[in-house]
Amino acid sequence: MISHKAQHFLPQPHLSAFLTGILFLSLYWILGFDGITFSDDVYYLLAGKKFWEGNMQVNEYHFSSRWGAYIPSGLIGYLLGFEPHRISLISLLSYIFSLFLLIKILPKNYPAWVLTLWFCTQVYFLHFLTKVYPDSLLVLFTCLIPVAATQRNIRPIYAGFVLVLSLFLGFLTKETIILMAPFPLLLFIFDIRKKQLVKSFYLTILVLGTLITFLYLGYFWINFGDPMYRINSIHTGHYISEYSYADKGFGAILKRLTIVPIGNFVERSYWAWMVFAVPGIMLGLKCKIRPGFEFSLAFLCLLVGFWFMSSSLKFYSPIYLNPRHLIILIPILAMLISIGWNHWLHSPKLKIWMAGLLLVGVIISLFSQDFKMAAFNLALAILVYCSHLRFQPVVLAICLVAPACLAIPYQQRLKQYPSLIKTLSEEADKSGNETFLITNNFLEFSDQILFPENSTNLGKLNGLDAIMNWEKPEFDTVTLLLYPYYLHAYPLEQEEIDRVLLKLDGLGYELVQKENKGAIQKNIFSKPNNTEGTAL
Repeated sequence: MISHKAQHFLPQPHLSAFLTGILFLSLYWILGFDGITFSDDVYYLLAGKKFWEGNMQVNEYHFSSRWGAYIPSGLIGYLLGFEPHRISLISLLSYIFSLFLLIKILPKNYPAWVLTLWFCTQVYFLHFLTKVYPDSLLVLFTCLIPVAATQRNIRPIYAGFVLVLSLFLGFLTKETIILMAPFPLLLFIFDIRKKQLVKSFYLTILVLGTLITFLYLGYFWINFGDPMYRINSIHTGHYISEYSYADKGFGAILKRLTIVPIGNFVERSYWAWMVFAVPGIMLGLKCKIRPGFEFSLAFLCLLVGFWFMSSSLKFYSPIYLNPRHLIILIPILAMLISIGWNHWLHSPKLKIWMAGLLLVGVIISLFSQDFKMAAFNLALAILVYCSHLRFQPVVLAICLVAPACLAIPYQQRLKQYPSLIKTLSEEADKSGNETFLITNNFLEFSDQILFPENSTNLGKLNGLDAIMNWEKPEFDTVTLLLYPYYLHAYPLEQEEIDRVLLKLDGLGYELVQKENKGAIQKNIFSKPNNTEGTAL
């Protein structure tokens, strides 16, 4: 039985939904860990460790001044031990607190189970639950902004303080929060038009925002002699690369601003969340009732920002729509889905529109030969049309929960993370002065995470370019350790691998042994006069 105190804390249906959400997220965090991503997370893990050891320094690299991205997670590592899964507890706490905020402000007449279901089942949202990335913590700050806005008439000074602090802490975590910067201005325009302006709320935003801005810029002015040091480092960090559009011509930019976003939303399963949020957005913008209006406004700020915002002020390059960046949409969409749920259930016209939009997703998926995503959107379209059926809610829940749960064994089989670490450790342990180890660049980049307690193995793994300057054989044997996961995550490394093989051949090395060892493809190359005759 739920106590009266708990019911006062949250209405019983809301509390049950919240506890179910906590249980699901916690189990997913425990069971769903598939290892690090060998990318930016390596930097954040190491930066957090260095900070709490007193060795972290801010420099021109813009990640170094993302304090929110590594200080909280680093504290967990400092307290619980330097282990990536444990440190990702910060992501779990962020998600749980975000869910609590949403359910806390959800009016009693809206279905909390719907909010929890759609909050907890987006595959990419869950994938980063077990990772150490700023986007996971940014979920919380993004939620806090519209949540604070809903309280502007009740506790205006407190609401203004929380809103500004959320924007600031979000910016310290990752610059993506800038997409929410127009939110208070749009809210101000709306309140003036409706003659509902609470001056103390906006005065708090103005005064506190100005004070924090001056303090923030002043820090960089005092320490680096340039108040715009941080802004300039962001520009430098967003250089022209395969993920930018500045060097790809007008056609590529036009494609990115028209069809690419829709294709990405469908491919990464955000499309269904957007479609089911449409009724809530319509209600929020039409009726202007809290919290629908605030969350509709927040979603539009994020959507327009993701669609058109440039990654640099020096040149126009629309933001690359990395599915990881988009996870901050999920809490906002989950709230809007819950708000509009009963509306579309009783509107035949909305059902037709929603089913039609989902079928658009089916067509796009079929064109890209993504048959799983086509089946997912088709199933949801059928369930929208057949919403009157008795078991529709149960089938809908299964359609959402099943892909999320099936993603766990899929990713774990794909990465074989424990086997990877075991094999690399064994190979590094037995390597001597006569053997040179080469492996994928992202593994060499991650060696301090892979071998946190084995300092003797640090530096033994060498990247793919390590032998490119050799003019003659320098070791008796060269062992090439390839992690097949690169074909999925870093396919461009194949070109570097091909160059390494050509270089080894040019140096006179011969392949004398090839085997699959755990998660690793092991290839041993030997100088002709050192061949041991091992069978291939």
